[in-house]
Amino acid sequence: MSTSEKGEQLPLVQTSSPQPPPRHKSKVRTALKHIIPLSLVIIYYSFIAPLSLSSITPYSQVEVAAKESARCPAQPPVINIGNDWDVVNDHEYASLATKRLSRAVQINTESYDNFPKNASDSIFDKHYEFSHYLSYEYSKLFKDPIKYENVNVHGHLFTWEGKNKNLKPILLMAHTDTVPVLPATLDQWSYPPFEGKVTVNATKETPGTWIWGRGVSDCKNTLLAIYGSLERLVTEGYEPERTIIVANGFDEEIGGSRGSGHISEVLLKRYGPDGIAFLVDEGFTGISNDYGATVASFGMAEKGSVNVNVKVETLGGHSSVPPPHTAIGIISLLLAELEAHPFKPTLSPQSPFLKSLNCLADYAPEFPKSIKHELKDPRQWDQLAQQLAKKDRVLNSFLATTQAIDLINGGVKVNALPEVVDATVNYRISFTSSVNETLSHVAQVLKPLARKLGYTISAFDEPHPSHHENSTSHITLSVPGGLSLEPAPITSDRTKSFALLGGTAKAVFGNDTIASPSGMFANTDTRWFWNLTSDLYRFTPTLITENLNQHTVNERISLEGHLNATRYFYKLLRNLEGWDAE
Repeated sequence: MSTSEKGEQLPLVQTSSPQPPPRHKSKVRTALKHIIPLSLVIIYYSFIAPLSLSSITPYSQVEVAAKESARCPAQPPVINIGNDWDVVNDHEYASLATKRLSRAVQINTESYDNFPKNASDSIFDKHYEFSHYLSYEYSKLFKDPIKYENVNVHGHLFTWEGKNKNLKPILLMAHTDTVPVLPATLDQWSYPPFEGKVTVNATKETPGTWIWGRGVSDCKNTLLAIYGSLERLVTEGYEPERTIIVANGFDEEIGGSRGSGHISEVLLKRYGPDGIAFLVDEGFTGISNDYGATVASFGMAEKGSVNVNVKVETLGGHSSVPPPHTAIGIISLLLAELEAHPFKPTLSPQSPFLKSLNCLADYAPEFPKSIKHELKDPRQWDQLAQQLAKKDRVLNSFLATTQAIDLINGGVKVNALPEVVDATVNYRISFTSSVNETLSHVAQVLKPLARKLGYTISAFDEPHPSHHENSTSHITLSVPGGLSLEPAPITSDRTKSFALLGGTAKAVFGNDTIASPSGMFANTDTRWFWNLTSDLYRFTPTLITENLNQHTVNERISLEGHLNATRYFYKLLRNLEGWDAE
């Protein structure tokens, strides 16, 4: 067949069965862009969506309320009223402050748990020396216009009367005692703990000037910062509009009943319930640099505490004929069982720690987006709490009740089976939990194991089981001395006092500083003032990286950190002018 014949046949074929022209690749892609998404939609709604409808269901009213309760508070404006004091660059005062803080450390004011209740006991005489030092160094605070009172031998109470007697006073607090130095750690200190050593550029970790020693951070830094700010105001001829009170206990490290316990009674008689506008005491929280932001974290909650004694009683005898478990073995099993069942970490909307995370999520530029997404969804809080708690034991302390087995006693001779063994476990109770919930958890964990081991058990206030008298193996759970402390009332972050403290932090540490609620997982002297004010803050206005090792070896603080704390209290008192909380 010729070429011409082929050409004549093409139109016929095309006419009877026309073929589309070849498509370009771009047109094919365009078609696929419509077909593939449509296929995915069909697959999703046919198979996947029925399994995950819960993930797109609207929030319940409870969840909506939880989200609102957990949000970061509105950020206050910068507050900077009246004179300011650039303490860091006041070289004359900086030199004086260094010497003062060093000398304060040199006066040993350790407190031990076995100290007597009587404040007149000679064991407290070391506080006479410290008091004499304070009255000499800060003489302006011990005379007009400030009224000084000595409370229960060694407590200090300063009152600077304001011009407007209708305004509630504010209260600044710090304690004068310290925790002891463990003798076994003395060789671990870079400098003797009561030398008050001052170093300049000693190490890469301590550039600039640092003061070292027991109590320099907890909490003679805060104590002298408050004193220094008051002294400056007196020197300037300042006349406060609102009464300023400064209270210093001397036994905070062992409960505070002798010091702040008595001071609170004096103030309650003087001003009545809810008679104080707000108070500021020491805190583990302070100024930090987190995720590209400066954060001022105010401790607006405080964990409770209770000690639990676990006692095992069983038959003794010669160690050559031992049972499968001696009393020490039994108590080891019990303690291991407690550690195998820790308290569940939670992110509660009532807890200030969740609000703290939300503040970081809202304002810190480098906060992880993945965590930010989870924070905004109440249904993911439980899982997020578990993840955070696993990452860091400090985070776990914010999120859960903690337990620490601190004491154990048992056995008197290597060839005698111990008849009585006991251990004491310290619990720091979650901000939103209770003493009763904590004790119930302990009992629920240990009772099944006790029965499995063939022991009778009595838990706390429960009566002894009727068969206990005939039991040769018994476990007793008790609270030593019946002493416990419920978690503190949680301070609201929707208050004028929070705005004042946060606005002052912005003035001192930078306009972009985030004012954030937080919590205190240790205990402070604020426990004695719950009925005097609902606005309780635990806050040390110092960069936490410059305020180190409270309660342990090489406690120290940078001079700049101490001077910034002094400036904060000075500025806070200045900012009271015109501040109306009532």
